[in-house]
Amino acid sequence: MLSLIISNGRFSERIDFPAIFPLKVYNSLIVNHPPWELDEEILLMKRWRLALFIIVFLLLIGSAYAEQPRREDIGDLIVLHLYGTYHEMGKQQAELLGPDLRRVYEMQLEDFTQLASGAGFGGRFFNYIMIPLYSAVAPFGDDSHFQDEIGGIASVLRVPRRNVMRALFSLAGGSTVFAATRSATADGQSLIGRNVDWGDAYGLRRPVVAIYHPTEGDLDYIFTGWPLVGLPTVGLNEAGLAVSLNFFVSEPRVSLFFPAWPHRSVLQKAKTVEEAIQLIAASGRRGLSAFYVMADATGDIAMVEWTPTRFAVYRPDEDWFGQANHARTQKMIPYDRYRHPDSFQRRAAMEAAVRRHLGNLTPELAVEILRDRTGAAFANEPSVGNPNVINPVVVHPSSLTLWHSTVMQPHAPYGSYVPFTFFKKSVPPTFPASELLTTGALDQERKEIQTARSALKLHREEKFQEARKTWIHLLDSNPGALNTRRLALGYASTLASLNDTKGAYAALETAADKQAPFDVRGLALVARGILADRLGLRGEAIRHYHAALEHFQSQPDFTAFASEMKTARRGLEKSQAKIPLPISPYDVGVPQ
Repeated sequence: MLSLIISNGRFSERIDFPAIFPLKVYNSLIVNHPPWELDEEILLMKRWRLALFIIVFLLLIGSAYAEQPRREDIGDLIVLHLYGTYHEMGKQQAELLGPDLRRVYEMQLEDFTQLASGAGFGGRFFNYIMIPLYSAVAPFGDDSHFQDEIGGIASVLRVPRRNVMRALFSLAGGSTVFAATRSATADGQSLIGRNVDWGDAYGLRRPVVAIYHPTEGDLDYIFTGWPLVGLPTVGLNEAGLAVSLNFFVSEPRVSLFFPAWPHRSVLQKAKTVEEAIQLIAASGRRGLSAFYVMADATGDIAMVEWTPTRFAVYRPDEDWFGQANHARTQKMIPYDRYRHPDSFQRRAAMEAAVRRHLGNLTPELAVEILRDRTGAAFANEPSVGNPNVINPVVVHPSSLTLWHSTVMQPHAPYGSYVPFTFFKKSVPPTFPASELLTTGALDQERKEIQTARSALKLHREEKFQEARKTWIHLLDSNPGALNTRRLALGYASTLASLNDTKGAYAALETAADKQAPFDVRGLALVARGILADRLGLRGEAIRHYHAALEHFQSQPDFTAFASEMKTARRGLEKSQAKIPLPISPYDVGVPQ
């Protein structure tokens, strides 16, 4: 046998050829007729045949190498090429990601543990009963092979599969997307532009594009996200069906009672939007609520809003629509628990950016739309191209192409966009980075965001004195790119953790001003009420609770503040001094 060893440094494969094969070919081309016995024309023909043989042989070698699991790093973007069963592909991604995955796993598992422990009996029941039970029985009947893939990851991490599942359930965030087709686009074909807003864990979560080549009968597909995401944030399969998965805070939100995962199986099996809708309708109980935007190579677009037990199909009246993180169908609005100004502002901003280009939309213009910040006076206010974007993606189904930025937060949308395609006849273009990024115009903004992120990270690590100094340094520098009223929420939270109640109360004065963003003012008023109660200023506390209720009730569409309204109502009756401040790191508006 003739053996050829092919290696990419991590995976190796030996290719065996019968030894007689190359010898016979060589003999037939050259040896049987020594050059001195051939005239020039015959010799030239033999040489061409030998050259052709070498080319074909090298192509075979290249093809064998191309089907090896491998990792590419393009700027900040990680690209994974995966082959085999889903269990094998889970193992491959864990091996290829290596320490990148281990760090994300440990951090997300810690986040989940804290989240579950703070959620009372329901959190403990979910953590200690539901997840182990689900992990034990889930592999049976799961046509999306979700648990098979998780099992492969767990085997490399050498941890129980249930712990990987726990780590997957620790995430929350928002996203902004548009879908357009026919009269809205320049070529009449469908188009998706999507910014996935998720913290990159202070640089631990790098963006990932994974290209799946399953051997279990499913379609090949491209999957975007980050290490240990499990479900595609954006995807495209070889049939030209594109999907975008937005987070839906519904009631209920999660089901682990023999759930289906159409979030994955649509990409694996459906070829058109209509097929996808039928698959979702037939999926029964679904594992996680979602807003699922779709477009296909025929030009069809739609969205399905679903909870574990309900779903509704949204078809736009026009040839395009935008979506963020609140329901728009009458059937699903009653179950929506995140009707937050952030979502309304981002969707309105996306719609305004798309509307300016209707009839001329192309993938290149979609990139510019994902960079849009029109209407946002500060970087940490809601916009399309905000600093929290981790996966900026454009998909053009008819050309079977998906583009992803090669830059991480806080300026991911402004990086260059590289193509990934199933189209074999031509290479799609790479879209260049924005001049705002390449000329240094965003450098001061980056510096301010980095300082705010450092303060949040120190607070997370319970290094409160260092966090306080970092907040003071940032606020004293008179930042121009960031809204200081929003930063005041983070600063006050750190002071409260240092038991500087008086300082925290004072720090929130500007955040409670009528000029503050709606969510900032509402949170600051409730927090000042709690802090006033801790200071024994009962009259001041009641005044703040009254103002908070009046403020929230002025916008009844914003139902995301039910918990804060409950605290304010109780605060009118008795002290809320023992209640935690209703301030989250997300409220500061910079990535975590």
